[in-house]
Amino acid sequence: MLGFGKRNDSLQRSVHPADDTHDYASSEEAGLVDERKEKRFVRKLDWILVTWAFFAYLLKMIDGTNYKTAYASGMKEELNMTGNELNFLDIYYRIGYAIFLLPCQIILTKVRPNWWLPSMEMAWGLMTALMAAAHDVRMMYALRFFIGVFEASSYPGIISILCNWYTPREVGARIVIFSASYPVSAMFVSAMQASLSKTLDGRSGLSGWRWLFIFNAIMTFIVAAAGYLMVPDAPGTTKIFWMSEQENKIARARMDRAERLPSTRYSWAFVKSIFKNPVTYAFVFAYSTWSWSQDSNGWFILFLKSVKNGDGTKRFDVAEINAISIPAYALMLVAMLMFAYLHSVTGWHTTWILVQETSLLIGVIILVVWPQAFATKMVAFFLLFCSCAVGPILIAWMSEFFRTPEERGIVIGLAVTFVFPMSAWMSS
Repeated sequence: MLGFGKRNDSLQRSVHPADDTHDYASSEEAGLVDERKEKRFVRKLDWILVTWAFFAYLLKMIDGTNYKTAYASGMKEELNMTGNELNFLDIYYRIGYAIFLLPCQIILTKVRPNWWLPSMEMAWGLMTALMAAAHDVRMMYALRFFIGVFEASSYPGIISILCNWYTPREVGARIVIFSASYPVSAMFVSAMQASLSKTLDGRSGLSGWRWLFIFNAIMTFIVAAAGYLMVPDAPGTTKIFWMSEQENKIARARMDRAERLPSTRYSWAFVKSIFKNPVTYAFVFAYSTWSWSQDSNGWFILFLKSVKNGDGTKRFDVAEINAISIPAYALMLVAMLMFAYLHSVTGWHTTWILVQETSLLIGVIILVVWPQAFATKMVAFFLLFCSCAVGPILIAWMSEFFRTPEERGIVIGLAVTFVFPMSAWMSS
């Protein structure tokens, strides 16, 4: 699944744990065997852990953003939504997310990840299913708040797990791979809603947009159930059934070489050390400003809904709106994978961040000017979709400076928590 990327020079050295002399001989030939074992283990980790992370985040993005597709597909009219009520659906979600994100990160360092993360996913899947039964926007507000509460464990939690199992040079590409589920989710929801509008709209007395929530919830339950079997705990101590004892030792030795420390206890001195570290503030500032800029992508489908012909009629119907957005998210997917590859083979952080942010800046400037030509505005929106690999590269860079799971968990939690209050205000 993940075949690209140069490995850190330190990873070329063979693993020789003192208590595993039977498996790890001291000869040069045995060293080569050890390296092959490590490569096989990393591939296995990719196929199991990263695959689950991809689909878990895919469902997180679907369940977190499908209300916009539903809004453009009949929910607005059926629930008599007016004014800023669509924005409030986003705001209530962000409030729940922001309040519970940091507590979720702290809990994750003390509770088994293969219990905590899938259980939270089950909970937000239930909230998604209940959205199909909503008959007024107030019920939607409550459900969106609780979806935010339970989804607060997902993105930073998955990143924390990946940082625990991959070296700083490896983790950026893996974060991009699982983050690539965002454009995939957008394409999937658009395609699914276009199909449901034609095939199930009115079936059993339910509108097509209600069927969207039902199908999304079913998929969420399936992926969450798989998480109980696929998510490992910490390297060296996990008891997950698919990882052998030898692979467990390889995992711990890899983290030792990358100077990753095992879990530690929380203390006042420990917390103060995080807040005294200037890297904390540099990362929170860089990550939050990038994340705020990404909110503009989510309004592309609403822009298409607002476009009118010269006689005042809508230019695109529901199926066309959902179909037109698919190429934009396909471009996002290609850009993310391309920059992940370039970052993994070069190790350059700043260069690939600046390239992506430049395309974003050009697109934003065009939209601020808001030219008359529809084609020019479409080009501007498409440029916004080329900067989504900035966040994963920043996280990989940050992980080089923080050595324990608790440090990385808190710093990631702080950054994402800082993002959401401002995003909620921007959406209001």
